[in-house]
Amino acid sequence: MKGKRLFGLVNLCALFYAPMVFAQYYHPVAVSGFTQDVIANGVGNASSSTTASVDAVDYAYVSKDFQATATSPALTYGLPVSGQFMSVVGTTPGLTYQLASYNSSNALKLNAVSDSGTLTFNTPTAAFNLYFLATGGSGSGVVSAVVNFTDGTNQTFTSLSVGDWYDQTNFAIQGIGRIKITTNALEDGGGTNPRIYQIPLAISATNQSKTVQNITFSKTSGTGFINIFGVSANRFTTCLAPTAVTASAVTVSSATLTWTAPATIPTNYDIYYTSSTVAPNSSTAPTVSGVTGLTTNITSGIAPMTKYHVWIRSNCGGSVGEWAYGTTFTTPCSTFTVPYSENFDTTSIGSTSNTNAPMCWSYLETSGFAGYGYVTNSNSNSPTNSYYLSNTSASTGNQMLVSPQTVALSDGTKRVKFYAKGSANYTLQIGTLTNPLDPSTFVSFNTTTITANHAQYTVNIPSGGGSYLAFRHNLGGTYRTIYLDDITVEAIPSCVEPVSFAVTGQNMTSVSLSWTDTATVPVNNYDIYYSTTNVAPTTSTVLNATNSVTSSTTTATVPGLASETVYYFWVRSHCSATDQSVWVGSINAFTGYCLPSSSNQNSWISAFTSTGAITNMAYSSATAATGTNGYRNLSATTNTIANIAGSTTSISMTAGGPTCGMAVWVDWNNDLVFSSTERMYVTSTYETTTPSTASITIPAGTALGNYRMRVMCDYNATAPSNACGPTTRGEYLDFKLQVVDVLGTSDLTTKNKEVSIYPNPFSDVVYISETKDLKTVKVFDLTGRAVKTIENPSKEISLGSLKSGLYLITMYFKDGSQNTVKAIKK
Repeated sequence: MKGKRLFGLVNLCALFYAPMVFAQYYHPVAVSGFTQDVIANGVGNASSSTTASVDAVDYAYVSKDFQATATSPALTYGLPVSGQFMSVVGTTPGLTYQLASYNSSNALKLNAVSDSGTLTFNTPTAAFNLYFLATGGSGSGVVSAVVNFTDGTNQTFTSLSVGDWYDQTNFAIQGIGRIKITTNALEDGGGTNPRIYQIPLAISATNQSKTVQNITFSKTSGTGFINIFGVSANRFTTCLAPTAVTASAVTVSSATLTWTAPATIPTNYDIYYTSSTVAPNSSTAPTVSGVTGLTTNITSGIAPMTKYHVWIRSNCGGSVGEWAYGTTFTTPCSTFTVPYSENFDTTSIGSTSNTNAPMCWSYLETSGFAGYGYVTNSNSNSPTNSYYLSNTSASTGNQMLVSPQTVALSDGTKRVKFYAKGSANYTLQIGTLTNPLDPSTFVSFNTTTITANHAQYTVNIPSGGGSYLAFRHNLGGTYRTIYLDDITVEAIPSCVEPVSFAVTGQNMTSVSLSWTDTATVPVNNYDIYYSTTNVAPTTSTVLNATNSVTSSTTTATVPGLASETVYYFWVRSHCSATDQSVWVGSINAFTGYCLPSSSNQNSWISAFTSTGAITNMAYSSATAATGTNGYRNLSATTNTIANIAGSTTSISMTAGGPTCGMAVWVDWNNDLVFSSTERMYVTSTYETTTPSTASITIPAGTALGNYRMRVMCDYNATAPSNACGPTTRGEYLDFKLQVVDVLGTSDLTTKNKEVSIYPNPFSDVVYISETKDLKTVKVFDLTGRAVKTIENPSKEISLGSLKSGLYLITMYFKDGSQNTVKAIKK
């Protein structure tokens, strides 16, 4: 069966207490003798912050502060950065552990049978019981432990089972994730794995008053690598603490503690309480001291919505007892005032067997409802958590996420903004409750149709409703899942911001934008701010002609932008000189072609050449270019093909590395998009070099000018179809293709040498007016085919073998310039 809980309501945030028959004096023990560091932490490769793995296949534990690089995302799982935590074993409430530093050896490793090691107490300690933390890597194992006392005696424990670090019982902590230290590959363990286990050592009554010097562990059987991490003690004391500590009458700022006195009544009691799980020690100052009765009311430092841990000790005349863990309590929620927000990121994730909600929020459903609601670490709008509502097989009933009680929520001046996603046409009802425990008191005032991607919705809350806001799954079918994130409840502003801000088009120098206004179009219209950095403007940002434009409608075009640049945009309503809305954004646009990428360039374009054009290109690269993310824009280089409209140019492409699928696009309408109809060449199989028939045809009637050409090599596709990628292995290159006039020059942007030929028309011989530094002469027919090539020509060129007709004669000079003229053969 699934277990379900309600969280955080004023009349439900009462007391979580753990009365005990015997006082427990739990304290972590500082020890030495660890042999390996098996916890990756800090910034850098896991291999640099560990000395060994937990198991036989290079996996280690990971601290929550681990980042492979400084820009790696923060982990939502991992061992506590402090190394301190409270055990979750139900029979030992309040038992805490302190792991050794993650920057040095923090585990005693026993890999092989008969391996042994000793953990020495920094301060010898007498104990009723000892507990140690351990786990098995790549399987389970069995150990023995010899507790050595300072008087030379010992107590031996045998057949102590240590479970594999996945899925075994009696764990002190779970869901802490792991990392492969050779690759930095992280695994979150699904919120329940891996684990570290708690193993008790019950000290016999005759030994409890003796101080423990050390514990020697030996592996006796099993295939697992044994890792021992720490020791805690239920310390021995003769000044016994009270038992059955309970908390009652808990309010937002106070609680009443009561207890049962020990058999020998002490002089008085000290109390220590904190929201931390760190146990007090002998030098810790009590929060309340000298209590002589069996009850006390605590108020100092008590805050709403906070979980507190309580320790108590006895003062026995001239001696002071050990701190004993007493109980825990959680203060209720105060009534919220707007504005407040919830992004679910500080709440532990739930599950189908552990429905939950953030503190002071609650999950509410009708009795017997089949679905679930809980915090999840997936499908968030902003990292890392979101709220999950799923009706599973339910087609009737109610399930909803309920907000804290809110002052004047339904006075007609409040609104809620939130992000939601599901599948297209799923619906979500927004309403209020008068009773947060009774779903029948829900009254809807809005039904929102959501989409498959997160979008922000803004809903005004009408007057006359309840004081609890609720998001109700509107069902409409079975097995429908909705995700909520980034909820804000606030006053409706006097100047309402636009919504649905979007990029509607762009070119090399401008970007077009649109938005929707949910209220009356403001008298002073709208401000649009733009920047090349994603830093939001504030109320103090100075707007000028270099960073902003204004608009009197819900559209705008921002002109004068730099090409090939990412710009970020924000918009706000400008209601008056002293009243503007909040900025909405950012959205971004690139003033250029899409930027493809490849995560691996072990396959690349090693050569791309053309023949038969008026101007041909010959690109080559012996190795893949590094640091390019698989894309280079070479359109401003001399790697250019020029030919006339209607002509066909032969091309050849060679793949570096293994074979690839290859394709060529040309943006004939210069709209910054490589459409499917603009794919001018594509392979049908994996090739090392394109076949001899490979060519590009310039459509007849294409206007003179420069056009962007994109060439792609894709290791994973025989016929690449996406010029924008990304791909996991391959390369993209951009070049320039020019359409020139039959009488024009080969480069529309470069002034060429002034060279002429004569006579024209000619019969058999033509003469070149200038041959200084002339390297090559090529003669082309009107199809673009080279019919004659003369290297190192003289002034006199013999063309008697040509048929009568019109030809293009191109002269190539050593400095890279060239000149093309028309000539007629009689």
